[in-house]
Amino acid sequence: MDLQGTKEPRAQDEGAEGPLEAYGAGGSRSKEYPKKEGQDSHNHGDPNNVRPLRHRQPPFAYPHGTQQPASSATTAASHPRQPSPSPEAIRIPQVLGLSSRNQRLLQKAKRHPPVTKKTLSELDLPCIMNNINLRMDANFDRDLHFKPDLDGEKGKRKRKEAADYWDAMAAEIAVYSFRAAHSNDDTGEDASNESARRTFEPRLPAMFETLQDVIKTLVPERDHPSVMHNLEVPLLMQQIRKGVLDMLALATWLAALLKTHCAPMRDEWVDRMVEQITEGSQSQEPQEIVNGLQTLFAILEAMKLDVANHQIRAFRVLLIEDTVPFLQEYFQGKTSRGSFQVEPARLWYLAARDQAREEDAEKNPTTTDTEDTFKPLEALFRGISEQLLQFHPPDDFPETFLFDSDRLWQLRATVQNLINLEIAWYIFESYVHTQKRYLSARDETSSTFRARIWSLMEDGMDPDSRVAGDDDAGLRNGSRWLRNVRCIALEVARFACAACCLDVVVADEVMVPIEAALEWHLSHDSDLFRYFQNSMRDRILTATIGYAHKYLPLSPLAICESQRTAPSTTSQSSSANPSPSQSQSQTPYPQQYDIERISMRLAHMGILHWRVWAPLLYLRDEIAELDQPALV
Repeated sequence: MDLQGTKEPRAQDEGAEGPLEAYGAGGSRSKEYPKKEGQDSHNHGDPNNVRPLRHRQPPFAYPHGTQQPASSATTAASHPRQPSPSPEAIRIPQVLGLSSRNQRLLQKAKRHPPVTKKTLSELDLPCIMNNINLRMDANFDRDLHFKPDLDGEKGKRKRKEAADYWDAMAAEIAVYSFRAAHSNDDTGEDASNESARRTFEPRLPAMFETLQDVIKTLVPERDHPSVMHNLEVPLLMQQIRKGVLDMLALATWLAALLKTHCAPMRDEWVDRMVEQITEGSQSQEPQEIVNGLQTLFAILEAMKLDVANHQIRAFRVLLIEDTVPFLQEYFQGKTSRGSFQVEPARLWYLAARDQAREEDAEKNPTTTDTEDTFKPLEALFRGISEQLLQFHPPDDFPETFLFDSDRLWQLRATVQNLINLEIAWYIFESYVHTQKRYLSARDETSSTFRARIWSLMEDGMDPDSRVAGDDDAGLRNGSRWLRNVRCIALEVARFACAACCLDVVVADEVMVPIEAALEWHLSHDSDLFRYFQNSMRDRILTATIGYAHKYLPLSPLAICESQRTAPSTTSQSSSANPSPSQSQSQTPYPQQYDIERISMRLAHMGILHWRVWAPLLYLRDEIAELDQPALV
C-alpha cells in the first residue's frame, strides 16, 4: 500500500467545530451544556458558549474561517483564478476512475480528522474547572458527565463533515496505493492547467500528526518516546510513498498501548479496530482501513471522555463548594468591565419586592414596618415564581439568572403542564356532571387520568432535554398542548364515556364539546386558568419558602446532597383537585413533575442565586449604607 505524502504544517482547518459537547443538569443522564448568547467561560472574552451553552456556540465549537470582504469577492468573481497547488499537492490519476464525488471530497473535505487535540481541549482539567455552566450544573446533577455531541442541526453537520472526511481519506488511500503500484508510469501525467485543477492537499500527514498529539495527551510522559518513535510522521510518509508501510504492525502496537491505559470495557473496541485494519490491509480495501482508523479515533475520544468524567467526579465537591465565590468573582469582573448589564435585573427585583410588600400589606394591614430578614429573599421567589406561572411566557428571565435560565424554562414548562392538567381534569369532571353522573372512585380515576395524559404529552420527548433542540419553542410558549389537543380530547372523551357508561366508541357529541373547551382554555388566559394559576402559586410558594428556610443555613454541597431524598407528600396542601404529588403512590409520574420537586429545585436555585447577587446587586445599596461611617 503506497500512501504518499510529505510532512506539512497543521492547517487552520483544525479549528473547525469539534465533535464533543459538554452535558449536565437533570436526572441521571448527561445533558447538553448549551450556552446562551452572552454566556462564556471564566475569564474568557468570547460572548458565545462554554454549552456547551446551549443557544449559540457550544463549549467545543470553534468559529469558522473569516469571510472575504464583499469587494474582494466581487473581484474574484469577475476574474476567476484557480489557486496554485502547494508543493505537497498530489494529482488525482484519472485512470484510477474515482467518482466525481470522491474527487470533490479529496479537494473540499476537512483537512483534519473530526477528533483532534484542539477539539478535545474543552475536556482538559483547566477548562473543566473554568466552565461555569458545568459548575452550575454540578449543583443540580449528581451524575453530570460529558458525551459526544451528535444531536440537533450542529450534530448533523458534524456527522456529515466527519463522513466526508473519512470518505476522502479512503479515496486518498486509493490514490496512494495506485501511485505506488504505477510509480514508473506516473511521468505520463501532464502539467497542464487541467491537470493542476485535479490536485488535492494530502490529509495523511496531518492525520498522523493529530494521532500523535492526541495519544500523547492520554498516556503518561514515560510513553511519549515510544509514541514519537512509532508515529514519526516523515518516516511513516516515506514508507507510504514506497508502499511498504506495515499497517498491521502499527495497529497492533496501538492496540497494546491503548489497552495499557484505557478502561477494560474499551478492549473489545480496540480489538475491532485491529480486525478492521487487518482485513483492509490483507484485501487492499481502503474503506476497511478507514473504518479501522475511524474506530481508532472514536476510541481516543472515548478515552478522553473517560478521563474528563473521572475528573468531574473527583473534583465534584470542590466545584460545588466553590460555586458562590467563583461566580461572584466572575460577575464582578464582567460588570466592572461593562460587559454585563445588571441594572434591568436590579429594577426587576426592586419591583418584585415592592409588589410583595403591597400584597403583604393588603393581607395584614396591621403589621409593623419592621421587615423580617427573610422578606428580601422571599420577594425574589415571588418574582421568579410569577414568571413561571404567568400565561404568556416572559421574553426572558432576568440577566442575573444567565446560567439558570434553562432550568427555569424547564420549571416553567412543568408548572404550565400541571396547570393544563388541572384544566383537563376540570373539563372531564364538568362533562360527567352535565350527564348527571358522579365518579364512584374519584381518586383512582384521577390517578389513572393524569398518568394517561402525562404519557400523551411525553411521547417522543425526553423530559430531561426539553430545554434544547426542536421542542424549545414549544417549551417556552406551551404550544405542545395545543398541537396535541385532539389526542388529549380523545383521551378525555374516552374517560368520560367510561364514567358515563357510554359506548366505547367515542361519539362526536362527546368529543366535540370536550375538544372545543380544551382548545379554548389552553389558548386563552381564561378565568379557569387564573383559578388554577392562583392555586398553584400558593402551593409552590408555600413549599418553596419552606425549603428555602431549610437550605439557608446549609452549604452548597449540603443543599445538593439533600436533593437525593425524595420529598414527602404529606406536606402538600389539600385542594379540591389532588395534585400529582398527592397521588404519587398510585401514579407513575416522573418525580420532577411533583410540586415539591419543583419547589426543591426552585429553592435550591434561589438560595445559590441570592448568595451571589444579594451583596453584588439586590441589597447593594442597603449594604453600602450600613458600611458608611456615622456622620457627626
